[in-house]
Amino acid sequence: MPTSAIIEDLWICPPLAFARFGQVEEPMVNFHWEQNDYSSRGTAETVIRPTTTFRVCEDGGITAYMPNEIRFRDGEKWLPVAPFFEVHGRLDTGYEGPITTDVLAECGLTLGDLKWRVHAANRKAFHYTGAEGDHVDAIIEMSGDQHDKVPLSGISPKGAENPIIHGDPLPLGAVQVIRPNAEFNEIRLRITPPKGHIYAPTNTAKRNLTALVPEVFRRQAFLDGLQLTLNPDSAWAHWNPADESEPYDPRTNPGGLYAMEPTSNSNGLGVSLGFLDDSNDGLISVVISGSGVAGGEISAHARFTCCPPDFQPDRRPFRSVADGLADLMEREDVSAPAFTEGSNWIETEMEIADFMQRVRETMEASNLDHQNLRSGLANNPTTPEDPFTPEPPRPGHPLPLTELGRANHKRFLAYDVFKARMAQRPELFDDWIRNPAEDPKPYDRQMPALMRGSDSNPMTITQRQYNLMKAWLERISGKDRGDGPSTS
Repeated sequence: MPTSAIIEDLWICPPLAFARFGQVEEPMVNFHWEQNDYSSRGTAETVIRPTTTFRVCEDGGITAYMPNEIRFRDGEKWLPVAPFFEVHGRLDTGYEGPITTDVLAECGLTLGDLKWRVHAANRKAFHYTGAEGDHVDAIIEMSGDQHDKVPLSGISPKGAENPIIHGDPLPLGAVQVIRPNAEFNEIRLRITPPKGHIYAPTNTAKRNLTALVPEVFRRQAFLDGLQLTLNPDSAWAHWNPADESEPYDPRTNPGGLYAMEPTSNSNGLGVSLGFLDDSNDGLISVVISGSGVAGGEISAHARFTCCPPDFQPDRRPFRSVADGLADLMEREDVSAPAFTEGSNWIETEMEIADFMQRVRETMEASNLDHQNLRSGLANNPTTPEDPFTPEPPRPGHPLPLTELGRANHKRFLAYDVFKARMAQRPELFDDWIRNPAEDPKPYDRQMPALMRGSDSNPMTITQRQYNLMKAWLERISGKDRGDGPSTS
């Protein structure tokens, strides 16, 4: 085909997405967050609305519709979240945006000139044992004009000793290249997650399951809920952290990361039962070859994770994956004086207000009464001292500490109220907010209070969030400079 343009750069949008388990064929509809009502008579509750959603046919064809409702479950079954990945690029003509069939034609290319590769893997067992046979991988390669839905079938390496998968593959989901049409001619790929099942060795019924199902009458029901297909001779099915040379093994922290048989090990850890779920991480690659691309070939990559359903899907965490990435890439930016000056000040205020909204949304899903007890036990199992004084339950108020925490956070949803409070009492910042740069301390009242991080220590906000709040506070209180904006 004649070429009138050249693709000079290529990328995939989004670069990272989460596919969430579901047992229903039809994925969840698309939705977005709307502005919450923080007026004096408003509800202050999070508002979400359905928006344009794609429906994909068996042959890869795509249509769009507007849903009437948002459902996260169908009875007891979860609806999966199946994200799309779209190819974008830049041409030598100055065009930058989605790569469509029209753009391909302009560059003298067809769908057949695209090659997709999806590599999904579950590394949990291998992470512990280091045994080659405990790898679980699924690799799919297809051209851009192949639109059938292809399963991601996880297998162990050929020739590996005692492979964890020695029979039927472990289903890790599916992948489908979308068939473009006149209305939607973008180049897309969709990842469908697995069901969220638990797989176990074929001899699990003979293992000691008392740590998981102490009641005898539940044992068979528990076994019926497992997929008994894994190799009982795999390294993972016999892994014992007590056999390791180091008394402390960070692979086992925090506790409860794997199902185990109870033993008398001094470290309290037992022998692995060899369980494995179908969660996985994946790498998507697309390659376009031909005379219409710079250098004759160009590629792009994106990542996905197949994971459990969000336990509060219409609520946002105060510390998200995006916050973690921003902390890695943009931590120092917020400390520069110019970050809170001029038009940047509006963006700073919006980010602080959004952060406080997300804090409250997290609080709405927290049981502070239980977490207060857990935190006290974590500080001192023998003579626990709870960070907050426990409140006895009352009729109609079974979780008094939780109610109090929610009420206190709700008042700060109004940005002007929070801004005025902090401007008048800037010393509250050091009293209220846990510094992520400090060495871990026992659980206390500092925010985020009573929450555990992935390292089992009290959780913190990110360093970037901490620095941003500090710079914002200096600005509104006039600290270190006399030009702080009005708090009125």
